Amino acid sequence: MKAKLTERRVNLLKPTGRRYDVRDDAVPGLLVRVGPTGHKTYYLDYYDADGKRSKYRIGPADAVSLSDARKEARKRSAEVAGGDNLNEVKRERRRQAEVKQQQVLGVFIDEVYTKWRSAERKRADEDLARLKLHFEHWYELPMTQISEAKVLDWRQDRLIQGMSPKTINRDIACLMAVLSHAVRVEVIPESPLRNFKQLKVDLRERVRFLSSEEEKRLRDYLEAREVSKREGRINHNKFLRSRNLPPKPEIGEGQYYDHTTPLILLAINTGCRPEELLLLEWRDIDFVHRNLTVRGVQSKSSRTRHIPLSAEAIRVAKRWKASPGSNRSGLVFPGAKGQPMDRMPRAITRIITACNLEDFRPYDFRHTFASKLAIAGVDLNTIRELLGHETIQMTLIYAHLTQDHRREAITKVFD
Repeated sequence: MKAKLTERRVNLLKPTGRRYDVRDDAVPGLLVRVGPTGHKTYYLDYYDADGKRSKYRIGPADAVSLSDARKEARKRSAEVAGGDNLNEVKRERRRQAEVKQQQVLGVFIDEVYTKWRSAERKRADEDLARLKLHFEHWYELPMTQISEAKVLDWRQDRLIQGMSPKTINRDIACLMAVLSHAVRVEVIPESPLRNFKQLKVDLRERVRFLSSEEEKRLRDYLEAREVSKREGRINHNKFLRSRNLPPKPEIGEGQYYDHTTPLILLAINTGCRPEELLLLEWRDIDFVHRNLTVRGVQSKSSRTRHIPLSAEAIRVAKRWKASPGSNRSGLVFPGAKGQPMDRMPRAITRIITACNLEDFRPYDFRHTFASKLAIAGVDLNTIRELLGHETIQMTLIYAHLTQDHRREAITKVFD
C-alpha cells in the first residue's frame, strides 16, 4: 500500500491481525510497518550494491516523528547511493560498541573470561575470587588503563603489608592472564602488562615439613584419638541401648573412626595435593600392584601420574575401606553428603594445633613426603615425577635437604 503519509494518517492506521506496510509517496523507500498488535515502526526499504533487497530500521513511530523519519531516510538513501550496506554498518557499530564495553575489566571478566577460565582450568573459582578480592577497585577501568605504574604501586603496598613475593606474583599473574586472554579474543590490541617483570622468588627456599619428633608426636596423637573415639562409641551405644534406641556401628580395632587419620597418613605416604586426595576414588587405588593413580582430571597439571604405595599406605587404605564411615566405592574421602570436599577437613587443622606443630599447614604433609625422599637420597627428578611437578625448578626447593644429608654422612665419617 502506498499513500501520502501524515502524522494523523500514521496515528489512524489500525491493526488487522497481520503485519502490513504503508509506503510514503514523498520519500522513496520510506515505509511504516504496522504489526499484528498495532505497533508501528519506520523502515527504509533499499537495494544494496549487490542488488540485494534489505530493510533498515529507523525507529518506532511513537518515538520518531514522520518528519524525522523522512530526514533519516534521505540521509541513509544517500549512504546507500555511496555504496554502504546500512545493516552491515549498523552491525559493525553494534559490534564495536560491545567490544568497547567489554574493554572494561569487570565487564570482560564477567561476560567473557569467567566462562573461558572455568572451562580451561581446574579450581578456576579460586582465580576469580582472587581477582575480585585484590582488583575489584579496577573493575570499572578500561583494561588499557591498567598500567604497569598502577600495578607497581599496588605491589609496593602489598609488600609494605608484609605479603610474600610469591603470593603477590600469584595475584598479579591472575590479572595478567585476564589481559592476555583479552588480547587473544581481540578485545584489546595488546596487554598493558606485556613487559611487566614479576618479583624474583627464591626457588630454593626452605620448606616446612615434619621433623622425626613432630611426626612421632602426630602419630601418637592420632592413635590416642582413635582409641578415645572407639571407647566413646562404645559408651554412646550403651546409652542408646539403655533408651531402647538403635546403636551406631561399632568401631573395631582394625577400623578408623572417621576419615581424619587415614587422610593425614595417606597425605604423608603419597605426597598428593589436598585436592587430589579429596577427589581420589577407590578405583584409583590398586591394592594388587600397590599403586595409586592421580588421574589427569584431578591433577593440577592435568597429567595422569602413578605413585607406588608403601606398605603403610596399603594398610591405611584397607583399614579405612573396612571402616563403618567409609564408602566401599566412589570417593575415598567423601563429604558429609557424599560430595567431594572443597578443602581439607577442619579436624586436621585442629589436630595440627593440638600437636603444637607451629607454622604448619595441611599442604605441608606433601612437603613432608618429598623431604623424606630427598633426605633418603632419592634424586630430584624422581621426586618431581612423584609430586607431579611440570618442571624440575619447582622441585629445587628440596635440593638443600639432599646436601644436608650428604654433609651429615661426611661428618659422621671424617670428623
